[in-house]
Amino acid sequence: MEHVQWGGPDTVVVCGGGLAGLTAAVTAQEQGARVLLLEKAPQAGGTTVLSGGLLWTLARYEEARSKIPFGDAALQWLVYDSIDDARAWLRSLGAKMGPVEEPVLGHGRGQTVDPVEMIQLLHERFLARGGTVLLNTALASLDMSAGVVTGVQALTEGRLVTVRACAVVMATGGFQGNPELLLRYIVRPENLVLRANRWSTGDGFLAATSVGAAASPGLDTFYGHALAAGAKYGKAQLRDISQYHGRLSVAINLLGERFTDETEETGDEALNQHLARQPQGRGFYIVDESAMEQVAIQGREAITRTILRRAVAAGGTVIEADTLEDLCAALSAHGVPPSRALATLRDYNAHIESGQADALVPSRVLNRVPLAQPPYRAVMVQAAITFTMGGLLIDERTRVLWRAGTSSTFAAVPVERAYIETDGPAVSVGEDFRQMPIRGLYAAGNDAGNISNFGYMGGLASALTTGRMAGSEAGRMAVAARASQPAV
Repeated sequence: MEHVQWGGPDTVVVCGGGLAGLTAAVTAQEQGARVLLLEKAPQAGGTTVLSGGLLWTLARYEEARSKIPFGDAALQWLVYDSIDDARAWLRSLGAKMGPVEEPVLGHGRGQTVDPVEMIQLLHERFLARGGTVLLNTALASLDMSAGVVTGVQALTEGRLVTVRACAVVMATGGFQGNPELLLRYIVRPENLVLRANRWSTGDGFLAATSVGAAASPGLDTFYGHALAAGAKYGKAQLRDISQYHGRLSVAINLLGERFTDETEETGDEALNQHLARQPQGRGFYIVDESAMEQVAIQGREAITRTILRRAVAAGGTVIEADTLEDLCAALSAHGVPPSRALATLRDYNAHIESGQADALVPSRVLNRVPLAQPPYRAVMVQAAITFTMGGLLIDERTRVLWRAGTSSTFAAVPVERAYIETDGPAVSVGEDFRQMPIRGLYAAGNDAGNISNFGYMGGLASALTTGRMAGSEAGRMAVAARASQPAV
């Protein structure tokens, strides 16, 4: 191992150069910290630069609790309560945003940003303030001394090097690019297409858990949208072939059966997660003419007709027929039993048209309209993953927590309770139990687990708000460490 003079006892190291990492880095600088940012890829930006740039979250905190009840209540409050200040901070740096309080999907609020421009702005601001960015440099492991973070080991140019620090922020982007972790926690990786950059392979999660950090709930949940199966595309076209209209469709698997309520939760990310657990992670979204002009998602000219046109242009499979019988007959060429598919669609229509939608199995809470207006269209879809929702267990100050807890009765020194009281799932087990933070270790963005959990409250919003908190906390720690050093 080569020993180098990177970092120091008053340095903050940020691992990851996406929105969460760059936000944490600039915020730590504003606190007065010296910051070193490690980015695994050849350029900064991560999956943020592939996003639609919709900086949104749920419009009401109560909606977050009702739609995402298994997410951490304190972290959801952090996102909800600090997003306005975080957006104002971005604007103060020069970020251009769309209209304030734009409605999103009927239950959200947010503003549009140019994700590439936003990343470039943060990157330039970081460098202008004296920050150092090491590209093509991956986090390998954490250095610890007596349970306190002292730095990291990093891989760069084929060398393993040491970087000293008093605080480390994990912002490596989740583990969606790691087939081993996908198989361990979510689903067979062959059932999923990566709808993101390929650099996020769980480096932060693996490094932290290997030294005793706790994993969050929700490790089996993820965000993504189904893609047009068989389409040919580059990473710049990922959104063009995303099939955002699942909530407007009747979704069937390759067995010809509905497998979930297509309209549940906060968007079709729930449908996509269910699809991933069907045979081959594939199925069909079926719509009639009445859905073709409906808006499936904000931006991207995302009415259903445009979505399907893009799928066809990219080589995806889209079937059109004037009757449901003909449509199902055509599905047989793709391995779907036509009689089973037709029975499924007729059963769906019968329940809707007779006013018996409540008796549908699986249920259908919203968009209770029959497939009744020809022509009918079916697009073959493949489940896809953009980022994982589970990750490291953190508190409302983004401090990563030890896997082990302790009792105040037996603790040799006073310990600090990490979690505030919330109405969410209890973290404490008994009055004297403490889930303690690992000193000097923070997580933001997709490394911070259990903000979203199956339901979704906005990826860019979570990255920005947790990045702000992690950078502020780590920056203050660095300034305190500098002040405590003896004068030379």
